[in-house]
Amino acid sequence: MSPLLVVSRKSRLLAFAGAAVVTVAVAGCAGDGQSGLPTEIPEPPATAETTPETAEPATTSAVPAVAIGEVPGSPEAAGALRAWATDLVAGADVASRCWTVDPGHARDMYTDVDAITAAIAQPGRDGRYTVFWTTDDIRVSVLRSEIASGYACPYVSAPDDDVFTGTDAIHNVVRALDRATGNPVDAGDNEQRYPLVCDGRETWDPYGTGVPGVPPLASEPDVFAEVTSFDAEAATFWAMSDEYAAVTVPVVEAGTARDLEVLVTTGANGYCLGEVS
Repeated sequence: MSPLLVVSRKSRLLAFAGAAVVTVAVAGCAGDGQSGLPTEIPEPPATAETTPETAEPATTSAVPAVAIGEVPGSPEAAGALRAWATDLVAGADVASRCWTVDPGHARDMYTDVDAITAAIAQPGRDGRYTVFWTTDDIRVSVLRSEIASGYACPYVSAPDDDVFTGTDAIHNVVRALDRATGNPVDAGDNEQRYPLVCDGRETWDPYGTGVPGVPPLASEPDVFAEVTSFDAEAATFWAMSDEYAAVTVPVVEAGTARDLEVLVTTGANGYCLGEVS
């Protein structure tokens, strides 16, 4: 992370998981107009070889199996990433399904399908914050919360670059505000399944005092309760240091317009929210 880097959120898109539509055909039975004992010999039932003239032959489209390198210590990782990678190779709009990632950033990251599939075919590694697969040119990283969901939307970067960007920080702050205002980006987006607040450990020291403490938001989860609206497109990011950054979002809080500044850092769930300054 480079100090004083400023990133503006250009657009706000809500990505929704794709919904499958199932159609059920129900056959109705009509009476034959007779009552009591039958007076006519009924037609024999159609045999298994009888096929309606309008029936169409069933067709299936085979999706090639995507090779995913196993990850020692994380046996579920390969399967969760394979679910996503299969959609990617099939040409599905995976960016729209990955609402935990900024939509524009996701589309940029998921462009080079060949490079991604080459990387994820390598043996994976269980890192500090992510599980990842890498080649000399690309790194594919997955959060553990994504693995637990069964459909792991990854972050794609150069091997030596930061996995998470200012765009990711803004997206997580916006998700927190979406939740607070009753409009989560997805119905399943909640703190229990997808934590956005930093862990309640005594490691928080954004101003470099040398005396770390517990992130204030860890004990004040309702700090956004009075926010009624906000302008996600005007949100900005700037790096305070190599470890901490600030996201500023114009909000209306308790009827008053102001700039809300949220201090963030990277952790086990990507950029996490630690303090409102």
